[in-house]
Amino acid sequence: MKGPLLELNIIAHTMEYFGPEISCGLSLRNYTDADFHVYENTYNRCFAPMRIALKRFPVNCCASRETLFTQRRHIFILEKSDVFCGSVALKNNEIDDLIVPENKRRQGFGQELLTFAVCRLQTQNQSPILLHVADWNQNALKMYLKNGFEIIKTEIIK
Repeated sequence: MKGPLLELNIIAHTMEYFGPEISCGLSLRNYTDADFHVYENTYNRCFAPMRIALKRFPVNCCASRETLFTQRRHIFILEKSDVFCGSVALKNNEIDDLIVPENKRRQGFGQELLTFAVCRLQTQNQSPILLHVADWNQNALKMYLKNGFEIIKTEIIK
């Protein structure tokens, strides 16, 4: 019974930032409706492997165009030479949906997004700075741990 039951569970970590105050010269813009297709594609491609491995369906789980438009002031887009390099959502004191397209990974864009997010939340006096990450996403987990975040809670989500 362990095998099938374990496949349906997600180990999720709540992490809190305990690093130093960050100064950030990076300027990101807010999401616009023109970003929808590249954002949706990137979001779905980022989360699909995890959702497939954990047997979570539907695999494509990006919010609707209308929902993203209403949340646009919380979603920040990173571009280089007018090319989408990733995005991050900030909701109150929480960093959410940090995504980077596959062809832009391992180039420091995730790090830039994380630095921007922490700096912005610190500037807004949001505390504590939190994020959630699935244990399955080891690359993200390692990046967060390397950048001043610590696991404060782990839970199994069925």
